[in-house]
Amino acid sequence: MIRSLRKTSGRTARFFENSLACRAPDRQHAVVAWGLIASAVWITANLVGDPNGNELALAGLYLLGILAAVCAIDARYGIIPDSLVVALAVGGLIQTYLSGHGGVLQRGLAAMAVFAIISLFRAVYRWARGHNGLGFGDVKFVSAAVFWIGIEGIPGLLLVAVLSALASLVILRAEGYELHGKQAISFGPHLAIGLWAIWIAGPLQFVL
Repeated sequence: MIRSLRKTSGRTARFFENSLACRAPDRQHAVVAWGLIASAVWITANLVGDPNGNELALAGLYLLGILAAVCAIDARYGIIPDSLVVALAVGGLIQTYLSGHGGVLQRGLAAMAVFAIISLFRAVYRWARGHNGLGFGDVKFVSAAVFWIGIEGIPGLLLVAVLSALASLVILRAEGYELHGKQAISFGPHLAIGLWAIWIAGPLQFVL
């Protein structure tokens, strides 16, 4: 387990080093990396003096660590490990229980509903286009995200993720890559920045 954590930490550090410096092979994720870092600084500054600041800071640190690992691994291997999805869901459950936002049971039912809806969308997309538009890891990630932001936050998460993915495609195109309708990109980093943005919008009551 310790060895696995070391590997994940190393991959995450390399991902952010390359992305923040706009170096290959992660330069297309520069928007994600800078977005995570900049918003982490912003939320830290805004939590100063907040009576619930310590609890939110700990939750944010945990979430940011999970999301950073998701970015690094999905960008490199094109998968979101189940262990990270479980860690995301468990952290969200704990946050939901401690904060009292909606109740654990309600969030659990909402997560199952989101899982069913997105799985259906994924199946219909594959039937219509002949290839997957979302990986199954992406489906599980979004379902686990419900425990952090509720079902009402999912549309915003997906909107931010799509905009982030478009920014990555623009970067790739500017570098001369030939893009096509079946272009495969790792969507995990974009889902990560989407979840992070919407989670910040919640505790700080910031309207996007």
